[in-house]
Amino acid sequence: MVDHEANTDQKLTEERLALLSVLQELTVAALDLFDPNKSADTFLDRLAERLSCTVALWLQEDARGRVHLLGASGLSAASRRLPIPGPLEQPLAPCPASVDLPYPELTSPELACWSVPVIPGTTDAGRDSSVLLLYFDQEPRLPRQYRGMVERLGGVLRTALIHRRLFARTLDSERDLHQQKTLWESLSEASVEGILISSPGGGTLTHNRRFAQMWGLEEDIQSASREALLRAMAERVEEPARFTARSRAFSEHENASGQDELRLKDGRVFEQYNAPVVSEDGVYYGRAVYFRDITARQRTERELQRERDFSSAVLDTARALVIVLDPEGRIVRFNRACQEVTGFSFEELRGAYFWKRLQPPEEAARVETDFAVLASGMGNEQYESFWLTRDGERRLISWASNVLRGETGEIEYVIGTGIDITEQRRAEQERDQTFQREQQARARAEEQEGKSAFLAAASGMLAGSLAPEDSLRSVAELTVQRFADWCAFDLLEPDHTVRRITQAQSEALLARSPAKVALVPPDLKAAQGPGKVLRTGEPAFFPMGDTSAPSGDVPFRSWISVPLLARGRTLGALTLARECEGCQYGPASLVLAQELARRAAMAVDNARLYQQAQTAVGLRDEFLSIASHELKTPVTSLQLSVQGLLRLSRLGTLRAAPMETVAHSLETIERQAKRMAKLVTTLLDVSRIHAGRLDLELEEVDLAALVRDIAARFAPELATSGARLRVHADTPMPGVWDRSRLDQIVTNLLANAIKYGEGRPIDIVVEGNAATALLEVRDQGIGIPPERQTRIFRAFERAVSSRHYGGLGLGLHIVSQLVERLGGSVRVESEAGRGSTFTVELPRQGPPVPPFTASRGAPDRV
Repeated sequence: MVDHEANTDQKLTEERLALLSVLQELTVAALDLFDPNKSADTFLDRLAERLSCTVALWLQEDARGRVHLLGASGLSAASRRLPIPGPLEQPLAPCPASVDLPYPELTSPELACWSVPVIPGTTDAGRDSSVLLLYFDQEPRLPRQYRGMVERLGGVLRTALIHRRLFARTLDSERDLHQQKTLWESLSEASVEGILISSPGGGTLTHNRRFAQMWGLEEDIQSASREALLRAMAERVEEPARFTARSRAFSEHENASGQDELRLKDGRVFEQYNAPVVSEDGVYYGRAVYFRDITARQRTERELQRERDFSSAVLDTARALVIVLDPEGRIVRFNRACQEVTGFSFEELRGAYFWKRLQPPEEAARVETDFAVLASGMGNEQYESFWLTRDGERRLISWASNVLRGETGEIEYVIGTGIDITEQRRAEQERDQTFQREQQARARAEEQEGKSAFLAAASGMLAGSLAPEDSLRSVAELTVQRFADWCAFDLLEPDHTVRRITQAQSEALLARSPAKVALVPPDLKAAQGPGKVLRTGEPAFFPMGDTSAPSGDVPFRSWISVPLLARGRTLGALTLARECEGCQYGPASLVLAQELARRAAMAVDNARLYQQAQTAVGLRDEFLSIASHELKTPVTSLQLSVQGLLRLSRLGTLRAAPMETVAHSLETIERQAKRMAKLVTTLLDVSRIHAGRLDLELEEVDLAALVRDIAARFAPELATSGARLRVHADTPMPGVWDRSRLDQIVTNLLANAIKYGEGRPIDIVVEGNAATALLEVRDQGIGIPPERQTRIFRAFERAVSSRHYGGLGLGLHIVSQLVERLGGSVRVESEAGRGSTFTVELPRQGPPVPPFTASRGAPDRV
């Protein structure tokens, strides 16, 4: 009996030792899991081996109730990739039966399962559980103590899992800290700004290479104390005391920050920003100072300002409407053309929302919405809208808009350039309405189908071309085919002469009288026929013929002559004639002829308007080109002279330079400055004249003495041109005039004679009677063609191309305007190649009425 009990005790002792050995082995394996780089599969493989498990699983549930596989033993690679359904309604531990595991290895119904909680189902941080699942082929035949061992092993695993997470978080924090430090160093070195960071005690913590490069600091200074560094920096600025005082003030006040501008002795300009380095929880770590070199930016800003000033002056001389708005729609620029169209001055509208002041009330909301889209960079660049003038008139404007973006790409301004198309649109609407009336008339009267077809064909010819001569010839040919035996179009020219554009005859008429119908324009003084129609603007209708035939010697049985009327003006006449018996014209034919004439008049008027618009655009472009060239030439000469003097100054040889060289440069500067001043004065004079702000200071002036003084002043120009000036002004000719404006008149006429006189003699004559003074300037130069003599007194008009003769084309225009203000007149007599004579007549008692003052809304004559 004793031996049996001894054997039993020995057996129990061996089992305990074996259990302790297994527990020790598995505990050591579990402790390896402290390292987050160690896999849980190794531990589970050893656990399954010691307990003879078929499958061992370690499941982890997160805060959202989703289950993850931390480790496994006995699962295939394909099974490991299968997702576990979730999230769970109940915590994973201590009730893992709620988990629907998808693994094929667990489908056998004979499997027995041990569940060992590692972390309970709920923790202080929320829902977080972990469990070990051990599967056996059948109920395991292990001593009872093994179940307790496995549960104690769960506690070890819980400790390992907690330390594993803490260790992983530590590694992540160290990695993030190193990454942030590396990122800060990279950003600091890549920055265009110089960065200096100092500690709370005044020592230098760090700085980037850009800081040392900007300040040109040596290595020993860079590593010195903050005070030594500040002294080295102060030696390089223009105001060292101010720089040092501000730096110390920032150091004494931890929360202070500010921006400043530093000017260095070498001419550079730095922008400085000083701010404390404070953490989110308010810990003060020191102070950071950022330096940015803004020398080039300031230089660019100054150049841009000069460019803006020049562009502003040019814009005010342009005839196009130019308005500049900020992204909110407030007016920041409003050129003179806009002021003339609306009647508002820029100061009245500055800062106002344009849709509130310039748009009709019923369109303001829509325009505001459309502008918001345009200001975002996505709107239409071309559109039309109405502007409301001060007088309440609606003007239709065709706009081309664009946006101006800043350095950051954001839209800073919206620029609109517009053309007033009110009259053009009215003409188009009238044409459209006329076409609609034609369509309705065709539907109401089927018997007029042939005439309507004729009108439609003629309209197509007229509308298909902007050259009226070609379209009128085609219409005349079509007319003699369907509506007449003879057709002629006569047009009134701007000089009130008549020109017969075309004359068409039917084949029958040509066969009977091939040489009798000549292409001769009608006489405006005639009592009957096209001449009277052109003179009076009233139609002439002779259904039974007349002794005054429209074509000269050929008699017609019936004829009609109707005026071409457009916008209240007679542009020409359409004449139709029949020569066959029984085909006389009736009242309906008169209506048809008037309708055809109206359409022809519209085509002629549109073509002339188009040509005038093209001419105006060409004159504007030519003027801008000439003005730019004329201004650029003295500017270039000024720059060269100034640069030469600056070069001598920088080399230190200015005092030793020959006085002739310095004097020549200064004379060039003075001459070109006077030339620029003269150009600007000319432009200002034109502006004042057109704005009605030209005031006269009347006094008694001797015209003869003034002419002699001006002739003496022109001696250098005459010597350069080779021309000889003969002055005939011996008799005093006093009068009440403005001396400076009279001087300007004589100067411009004499300068014009020198420019175009080709070096030949010039005569200037002063004479007159008790009431009128007469000034004549005669040259023997290139002369002026007759067709241009009526236009040379207009602004920017020339008798010759600007490529061969410089100037702005404003001299004679200013002369004509000044003479008009003084109550006189100016005329020209010239012949191409034989010189020109300009004659000015002035009343000696001064202007008979106060000088004309133009209204603010009056359009320029350009």
